[in-house]
Formats: sequence, structure tokens, C-alpha cells
Amino acid sequence: MLSRRSRLVLDTLLPAQAHATLLYGIFDTGFDKFLLDFQSTASPALRRGFWAALFAATWIAPLLIFRLPPLTRLDRPTRERALRAMETSRVYFLRQMLLLLKTTVCFCYGADPGVRDVVGYPRQHDDPRQKAKE
Repeated sequence: MLSRRSRLVLDTLLPAQAHATLLYGIFDTGFDKFLLDFQSTASPALRRGFWAALFAATWIAPLLIFRLPPLTRLDRPTRERALRAMETSRVYFLRQMLLLLKTTVCFCYGADPGVRDVVGYPRQHDDPRQKAKE
């Protein structure tokens, strides 16, 4: 469902081993399955916004650092710099697009039990691992 370009943008946004304790990247948390559910349950505006934000990150973010698009032709540090430029842009719409992209990705990432355990969130009342201990 995601193109190679979209996958690379999301991997740049939330890569594996970005932090010493958080070894998971976005695609280690089942993002593909999440995206199928997101496409069928999220509001149409949120779905369209997510895809528009991916488009903006791919094609507009490189222009903010004076590089030719698409973002995927750049190396990782340059891709990160382009996304940071989008996040700190003077153009409100571009900042909001990246925030929407991050928010959607975090819906999946923050729901992953492995990520929640590393971060230290308490287990949910309906977590099957919680019931197994009782």
C-alpha cells in the first residue's frame, strides 16, 4: 500500500535504533497493518491529510534546504535536515503537515506493546499479557 518513497520518508521520521533504549522503528511496530485499519476507520479528512503530508515531505521538504526533490534521493542526514526544515518552516501549513504526519505515525508507534514497555507506560486494562499474569 505504501510506495517505496513513502516508506523511506516514514523510516526517516522514525527509524529503528534512533535511541539507545528504543530499538523499534516505525516498520517494526506493524505500521502496514495499522495503515490498513487507519484507511478504513479514520476520518476522511485525516486520511487525506496523512497522504498530503507524505506528499509534502517527499516533494517540498527538500526544497526548503535547497535540494532537488524527491526526498528519497538524498542520504539520511540530508533527509533528516529537510524534515527538520519543514518542521521549523515559517509557513504554518508546512509545519502542520509534518505535525499531522508525526501524529499519525505515533498512533501506531505508541500503541505497540514493546514500545510502551520500554517507555514505561502501564499496561492497559485489556492487555492480554496483563491477564496472563493473573
